[in-house]
Amino acid sequence: MDMDTIISKWFNTRDQQITWAVSLVFLIIFPIYFANMASFLPDNAVVGSGGSAGSMWSVELAEIDVAGDSETVDMADEEIFELEFSYNDMVPNIAYVEIIVSHDETNERGPTPGPTGQVANWPDQCDTVDVELNMEDVDGWQMDTSTTTSSSSDCPSVQVLRVEMIENYSLLSGLSSCEGKMSYCMSLFNDGNLGRGDWAGDITLTVNTGGPNGPTGNRDDGESVKIEWRVVSVQVDLVPDVSIEA
Repeated sequence: MDMDTIISKWFNTRDQQITWAVSLVFLIIFPIYFANMASFLPDNAVVGSGGSAGSMWSVELAEIDVAGDSETVDMADEEIFELEFSYNDMVPNIAYVEIIVSHDETNERGPTPGPTGQVANWPDQCDTVDVELNMEDVDGWQMDTSTTTSSSSDCPSVQVLRVEMIENYSLLSGLSSCEGKMSYCMSLFNDGNLGRGDWAGDITLTVNTGGPNGPTGNRDDGESVKIEWRVVSVQVDLVPDVSIEA
């Protein structure tokens, strides 16, 4: 078959002619575009290399409460409140579980001293609240970066115990960029299914009186303690980085 016959077969209809014309344009334009793509970007812009090992990604993190509860308990001297809750949802990227225990001094005062009807207010001496978590029935957690015990006799007081599930999350939470494949950057926030199970803890109140003992002394007999818990997941979005150097 000679060349004239081949050309006549390839170009003998209008549709074939259009198809070949479009193909020819793509063959010419695409190499020119990719060869000069950097010229279409702002000066000194750097384009990441897709999913390759050297890719740069902008990291956007958003923490989301996926479970939690709170209650306020009136506790007497030496009383122990038993904290219990279960979490078994397989929502991905559980960053940490927080236990927040707060209290203040609200009831330090003496009796009514005689006919004047005045109430003697003793100097505040804050009660002590101790918190200790029992992690035996929880399926794993990051020990080095977690807090499972706390104590405070300051008022007002807010004790925050954080138990982390993602390795190095205390550092990763400030991450703004990541270099590597997308799968690698996402894997940094994998919780490994840790943190699921039955959570428990003891909250103990110890009363500290601010006035003298005896019938005219301080009548402090306890305090209200607020106890909260929250399970926090982290949502991770990776955006290909196009950076502009100074």
